[in-house]
Amino acid sequence: NQIREMAGKPGFRSSEACSVKKCHGLARGYLLFLFFPRKEQRFVVFFSGAGMKIPVSEIVKNFTALTGIKVDVHFEGSAILVQHIKAYGDADLFMSGDKKNMDILIKDGFVRESIFIAWHIPSILVPPENRKNIKGLNDLARKGVKFVMSNPAQASLGRVVRNMFQRHPKGNDILNNVVVYGSDSQDDLRLFRDFYKEGRADAVIEWDVMTRVPEGKGLMVIPFEKEYEIKDSLSLALLKTSKKPEIARRFYDYFRTEGIKIFKKHGYNTGVGK
Repeated sequence: NQIREMAGKPGFRSSEACSVKKCHGLARGYLLFLFFPRKEQRFVVFFSGAGMKIPVSEIVKNFTALTGIKVDVHFEGSAILVQHIKAYGDADLFMSGDKKNMDILIKDGFVRESIFIAWHIPSILVPPENRKNIKGLNDLARKGVKFVMSNPAQASLGRVVRNMFQRHPKGNDILNNVVVYGSDSQDDLRLFRDFYKEGRADAVIEWDVMTRVPEGKGLMVIPFEKEYEIKDSLSLALLKTSKKPEIARRFYDYFRTEGIKIFKKHGYNTGVGK
């Protein structure tokens, strides 16, 4: 009927009309599209603290190669990710760089299940020449020493280190020597490289394993004095906000077996209680 109506219009050319058979085929195709849509692409949304980018990226790549399930991973400071999850609830899984941010989500009822993955240990990182002869936290309080660290409001590392400084007798002097705050581990290391070249920074406080990432290559680890050592747990959570709980569970189960092995390969201490 539609073709007949078109044919009756002035200026209509027969070449513009499709055959009845073709039109019926298009109609059938449209109905199939409506009632039998293409198979939805399988993927999960994973929020991860930025400091774990190297091992997490390897785990994601291996998991997708094995299962065909894609992982949409977002790296950012743990505190920022927690705020986003609480505001929007659009993640399937979350990995925190510290215990406190994970505890916040657990307390607020966002976590279905969580598991310990590894330990995060803050340290002082310096180039091999260590031009200010920094040997520990006390040296960071010296006049003329400048260093980089994470912003406590954005990254878990910055928060735990700031809390430790509050216990240190020279904590205020140390904090006064912070030349710039980074937003996450990669940002800390990039800022330190730039500031070091300009003679404006002598050290950076970061997780000890950051010497294994490209941005931290060549840096040396100087541990905190024993009484100020920090060891914070790094854990993975399966979230109640997950829109795809079945495939999120598959990634979670893979991570807690094969993923932990990859963290260990990258220098993380994965022993519970160690």
